[in-house]
Amino acid sequence: MLAQGDLAADPYHVDTLDRVRDHDTRWAHSDRPAPPGWRRGESGGWVHLRPGSVTLPPQGWKIHVSATADAAPTALERVWDHCVAHNLTFKFLRSRTMVELANSKQAARSASGKVVTIYPADTQELEQTLKELDPLLAGIRGPYVLSDLRWERGPLYLRYGGFSTRYCFTSDGGYTPAIGTPEGELVPDVRGTSFKVPSWVEVPAFVAAAVRRADAQPRGAFPYRVEKALHFSNSGGVYRAVEKSTGRTVLLREARPYAGVDSLGRDAVERLTGEEAVLERLAGLDCVPRVHGRIEHWEHHFLVEEFVEGEQLHEAIGRRHPLFRPTPPGPGALADYTAWALGVADRIEAAIGALHALGVVYGDLQPGNVIVRPDGGICLVDFETAFDHTPESGTDGGRVPVAPGLSTAGFTAPWARSGTAIDLYALSCLRLALFCPLTPLMRFDSAKANSLTAWASSGFPVPAGFITRLRTELAAPSSTSAPTSHPGGDGDSKDSIEADGGVLAVAGLRDAILASATPERPDRLFPGDIRQFDQQACTLSHGAAGVLHALHVSADDTDPVPAEHIDWLLSATERARWIRPGLYDGLGGIAYVLAELGRPEAAREALDRMSRIDTARCGAGLGSGLAGIGLTWLHFGHPEEAARVAAPLERALADGAGPAVNGTGLLEGWSGAALFLIELYARTGEERYAKAAEQALARDLAHCGVPPGPDGPVPTDPAGPKTSPVVQVRKGQRWLSALDGGSAGIGIALHAYVRHREDAHFAGLLDRVRAGLNAELMLAPGLMNGHAGLLYALACLDGSETARQTQLRALRLHAIRLRDRTGFALDGMLRLSTDLATGTAGVLVAVHAATRGRPQDALPLISWPPADERR
Repeated sequence: MLAQGDLAADPYHVDTLDRVRDHDTRWAHSDRPAPPGWRRGESGGWVHLRPGSVTLPPQGWKIHVSATADAAPTALERVWDHCVAHNLTFKFLRSRTMVELANSKQAARSASGKVVTIYPADTQELEQTLKELDPLLAGIRGPYVLSDLRWERGPLYLRYGGFSTRYCFTSDGGYTPAIGTPEGELVPDVRGTSFKVPSWVEVPAFVAAAVRRADAQPRGAFPYRVEKALHFSNSGGVYRAVEKSTGRTVLLREARPYAGVDSLGRDAVERLTGEEAVLERLAGLDCVPRVHGRIEHWEHHFLVEEFVEGEQLHEAIGRRHPLFRPTPPGPGALADYTAWALGVADRIEAAIGALHALGVVYGDLQPGNVIVRPDGGICLVDFETAFDHTPESGTDGGRVPVAPGLSTAGFTAPWARSGTAIDLYALSCLRLALFCPLTPLMRFDSAKANSLTAWASSGFPVPAGFITRLRTELAAPSSTSAPTSHPGGDGDSKDSIEADGGVLAVAGLRDAILASATPERPDRLFPGDIRQFDQQACTLSHGAAGVLHALHVSADDTDPVPAEHIDWLLSATERARWIRPGLYDGLGGIAYVLAELGRPEAAREALDRMSRIDTARCGAGLGSGLAGIGLTWLHFGHPEEAARVAAPLERALADGAGPAVNGTGLLEGWSGAALFLIELYARTGEERYAKAAEQALARDLAHCGVPPGPDGPVPTDPAGPKTSPVVQVRKGQRWLSALDGGSAGIGIALHAYVRHREDAHFAGLLDRVRAGLNAELMLAPGLMNGHAGLLYALACLDGSETARQTQLRALRLHAIRLRDRTGFALDGMLRLSTDLATGTAGVLVAVHAATRGRPQDALPLISWPPADERR
């Protein structure tokens, strides 16, 4: 859970719950002094209270108290009094705002409802607390805590888990909170959506009895067979199912009581009731699904709807859009797509008009809520935000909304949040998104509407007046202030990315990064991805090390990295207790950056810490696994340690038994391992490492193919066109070219291999990969998953100047002007980021590599120069 929107001190960047602006909604207990002899703390939105005389075990049975925001003060009052009287350690969410966030639709399903947590010291205290609190909390209502066992029928829940913070590797190589086995091994502390007890834990008799009582509760037969879960949120799931009695395929929309609460205070069940009423009112329209019924099962409510065949509009756009493809489209492909897109937009406009004619505002028009039927028709789905807008409905009818309590970034505006204006603005955004699906960027920079529409008109043969109409409809009223806008912010400033060498771009990006620094904060130095708050505040991908590296490699002699920032990295690394060992997510990358910034002793200390971490369950990848750790040892002159790390990779390639591989490509796939193994071959001359690198590359290349061109499949007949077809990673219906999990990263590994070993087959594949790094449009600008990664790969692989300019233009399209600085959005475009993997620092290293010709400096240990060129 993280700070959202206007609740955050900085609404444009991801932040922690500690910085949510909730002073006016804090509970009185949050500011109450700790009882005499107790210790008090506050972190992550929680207030912690612990008796000084109590020593807790590292793990055990914990109790959660669930409550709605309205019921929370009463529950907290009673729990406080009981825990203080019985010397029980406990914590609670500090404010009404925090409880609303915990129970909101965006909250984690496994955490929803947890308003108070109590830590009994043993099972006797557990049983006594449950039995004594149960009558005290009678009548308190809250969401069902999915990860827990419910005690009786009240708001108390329990599970076995960790009391203190510990981490371990998972079976797939991830890093997660841990608990200990009786033998002392750390294993994942599973916090899923069902109650489970670790196999070695002895379940107390009273808990086992509660399980039997829960299992014995009559629930009745569920009349549907679920075939596939289509979507999950804290409100509930959406499922494709078959009605057992008829064999009919239906859609089930699940609603959990008291969960998925929106800004109007309505829970998922109340919105489901509203959706049912709206759909019944619209019955007969071919642009809405039919309602088949409603049932209640195990406290959850299900609306049974027609299952609409087809694909979501965003999927249709991704499959058809010619500029997502690596081969330049011809005029015919652009004209065909334009005709299709305009037709879809007209049909959606007609559907919205039909709703308005019947007095209904849809409320959340966006591509994910539009189904394109196989015959080309459209159907609007998910009416949970729809509401009555007839004159008799009034404008303040209690809980009857006059504006939706939920919205989608990129399809809403502050000046269009009531009545039919909501749908009309969203319709204009959708028309733009059909051509340029970057509309969420308009939230940060009002000038983006002009640049996005200009880009659409320059790429597609849209009719006369189309762009003028969109700009008029998307413009803020003259009376509306737009604090995020900046005059000329998208085109004329010296910071904007320029195609003429990028010198000004480098300087402007560096200025923007330095201006975002917060050395006064202990939890992060630069704003970035939420993962920096998960033990990664110092790392290469999402933390300070990556940003400082970007500043270092792009600096000249008069512009060094500020010493204050290096000191922050040093102290934060020392404070971090549960830090990972990896190259891009842990100590390996931190050591690299400390050494290049002139702190060799600190780098050695980081390496020493890395050596003490058990990597037996570590994954294989370059980003977080053995490949990155091995390259780190090589870089610091420890080939014997690198060979030790390589051994499990060799075993896995030989017989499949070894470290986990979580995907394809450079960071988590076999290409990262190939990069390490071929470099180990270059250092040692041992042939087996080259053979292992070849096998590793083959595994990733098995996931590649030839994507279709703008007019269908690319011909591969040797007698056909002389231009080799491109090669990209295929994942389902998607073709991936990104640096982290796509063909760009595989190309980096192929390049390293053919630099050390002649291989005509791999050299040919490298040419085809390089030819596929030419997409004019991606949904992310970042280094690991967007245009900056393609630009960097083109610099490493000697891509053409034309291809580089394509990526530079794309980055300019993504650039945001905020507070007189240039920035870039995270994947999903909901927040801005400065970090290396997803934000401005990654764009900086890519632009620097492409325009100043030093790609080997840009990313630590990814693109190494030949041995005789190393410094």
